[in-house]
Amino acid sequence: METSTIDYKLRQDEHENLVKMLKSRGRSLLRLMIKADEMREQQVGDIVTFVRNQNINFSNICYIGCKFCAFAAHEGDSKAYRLTKIEILDNIQTGKAYGVSEICATSGIDPKANLETYRRFLRLVREHNPDVHIHAFSPFEIKWLARREGISVEEVFAELKKEGLDSLCGTAAEILVDNVREKLCPNKLSTAEWVEIITIAHEMGIRTTSTIMYGHIETVDDVAEHLQILRKIQEETKGFTEFIPLPFIHYNTKLYNEGLARASSTGMEDLALLATSRIYFGDVIPNIQVSWVKTGVKFAQTGLAAGANDFGGTLLEERISNYAGSPHGTFLDESEIIRLIKEAGRVPARRTTSYKIIEIFD
Repeated sequence: METSTIDYKLRQDEHENLVKMLKSRGRSLLRLMIKADEMREQQVGDIVTFVRNQNINFSNICYIGCKFCAFAAHEGDSKAYRLTKIEILDNIQTGKAYGVSEICATSGIDPKANLETYRRFLRLVREHNPDVHIHAFSPFEIKWLARREGISVEEVFAELKKEGLDSLCGTAAEILVDNVREKLCPNKLSTAEWVEIITIAHEMGIRTTSTIMYGHIETVDDVAEHLQILRKIQEETKGFTEFIPLPFIHYNTKLYNEGLARASSTGMEDLALLATSRIYFGDVIPNIQVSWVKTGVKFAQTGLAAGANDFGGTLLEERISNYAGSPHGTFLDESEIIRLIKEAGRVPARRTTSYKIIEIFD
């Protein structure tokens, strides 16, 4: 795979300003939140969106060995699973009955899977819920499929698009700093490879989310570098739909239990990152999402006062954070999402994956 043509090197003045914002605490943090909230109001108004979606994690069998992950299992482990066609179909029908507009699907790097496995999954979804938006797979899954099949990333995307893939999950980013990645996920993607795959997706008309996983071994400088890389990509491609900060869920992970990482982020870090993201990304990435499955619904609601304008999705089922020990559940009914948004003094609206408003609950 070729190295990305995007220059994601840092501007020092920009970097220093980001670090200063990310370190804000006390009244400085409150002032930062007020500024972010004012910018949110100017850029996207008072509507807070959410998507009626479901997760289908169709296999957790994986041998990559990322220490931050408690989802992966080896074949034969007590928690290992590989959904059958009937089980996947049952999930699709459940989502269709609930009226989901999006199916989000990712998997472990299952050695028994191949490109045809992914094609079959997409065909099954298209056959039984033809109008749903399929938001699926990570950049690492794409790299692995290309390597397994001996074809290019472009060819993998072309095959998946042909079967119905609409957008790509912007996960596997973790922290886009290679010396951090070497400790978190040495067998995964380099920063340049992640940037390249995301850029190819955008160039082929496949939009993606953008994410960060923080609260483990990274420094504030690493977070600042990560944000700058995302902004550089968006300025070049305009392919990101949103930015989603994802606090590390530590409870059941080797990274934490072997004493290699701290016990996730603090609430102050979460608020500072949300506010900084709004101020830094501005109109370049105007949609900032809170993650109730990571932080809990009360804190996610609080994040709406720090620049965020999206509440994420209903999920119906969620395994990755759940296996890591998240205590916040795997499903949030849209009636509860609407209540929480209204209680925050904002206007709830259901959206599509690409942020088109479907229904406003004023």
